[in-house]
Amino acid sequence: MSLKLFCLALGMIIYSDLVAQVKTVPDKFRSFGFKLHAGGHLYTGEQLSEMLENGYAAIELRYGWQSKGSQDWQKEHGYPTYGIGWYTGYIGDPEIFGNPNALFGFISFPLNQGRRNNFLLEPALGLTYNLKPYDPDNNSINDAIGAKLAVYFCLHAGGRYQVNREIDLLYGLDLTHFSNGRINTPNMGLNMIGLSVGAAYNFNTSQKVVDKSRHPSTILEVRPVTPQWPGPRRLSENNITLYQAFGTVQNIRDAGTDHRYLTSSTVLEYQHKFNTKHGLTVGFDAFVDPSARDTVEYTANKTEMENFFPGAHAGYDFMFWRLSIRLQVGVHLSSIGRELKGTTFVRPALRFDISKRFNAQIGLKTFNGAQSDWVEWGFGYKIFVRQHH
Repeated sequence: MSLKLFCLALGMIIYSDLVAQVKTVPDKFRSFGFKLHAGGHLYTGEQLSEMLENGYAAIELRYGWQSKGSQDWQKEHGYPTYGIGWYTGYIGDPEIFGNPNALFGFISFPLNQGRRNNFLLEPALGLTYNLKPYDPDNNSINDAIGAKLAVYFCLHAGGRYQVNREIDLLYGLDLTHFSNGRINTPNMGLNMIGLSVGAAYNFNTSQKVVDKSRHPSTILEVRPVTPQWPGPRRLSENNITLYQAFGTVQNIRDAGTDHRYLTSSTVLEYQHKFNTKHGLTVGFDAFVDPSARDTVEYTANKTEMENFFPGAHAGYDFMFWRLSIRLQVGVHLSSIGRELKGTTFVRPALRFDISKRFNAQIGLKTFNGAQSDWVEWGFGYKIFVRQHH
């Protein structure tokens, strides 16, 4: 065999080995991004109006995992990205509000399958820390934050535009919320709305396994090539769930103390699932809140019924994996409930299906519209299930 033929054969062997190696190494698509936020406050109180009039500014970092469609829900939701993030921002005078940071998880749902531009809906949930709370002696003006820790929630609606192979331009509108759910008072909460702009870098961590040289001859894709989305699977399910949750709250006159009350939410709920994405609910609620009869306005003429409030609600469920993002709107049915709590309440919640029958749920029950009443921590059990495929 001539030297030329030998080299050619050796080259083919090496090439075949590289191709086989690339095929056996699974793609691991990742992204790293940052955003700049700026906007104004939606504050409903009076004491902090002047302190919040200059708005807010923030920086956010995110690390995401790109789903590949290994599970049906990923395909049905357009191959979403999910991950973790960190937030730091200026929301007003640090002597009053502190320098808030947040750690959170997020999921990014694409709304279309564009060639270069994709619109997104991105909920994020986590914990805000490094806040400066109300203090009767040193920070009595702060009626928005009653504790050093608060829930962080952000809903982003926007898009990402593919600039080149690796880089995306990010843009959108954000609604951000800090609240502790009246675990500590005062708790007017902070609601911020504004614009965001940033960039994301896409990469494949399997590249360093296949060829990690400075000038690689084998270059992997940094984005998945996704087929046409299949859409949700039809699933006509009717079920009835009994849900029990508890919470803990303070009245405004308990601010700065350890005095608190135990609350209860008992819910009997009917749910209809249209498919694997969407469902509707209606139900009855039995709320117990001992703090209501001890408010400053109602210390006289107390009755035992001033801590029990029946209600009814209707809602929508957005479902993926074992999780459901829930939004329910309800009314207080008793006259004392409407007097002490207002006519309407809202319940945003996140539910995790432990099994086909059992679930765990965390939600925020509000009063008088959208004011935080208490955080509900509880479990549910489907006492009746019927499916029609």
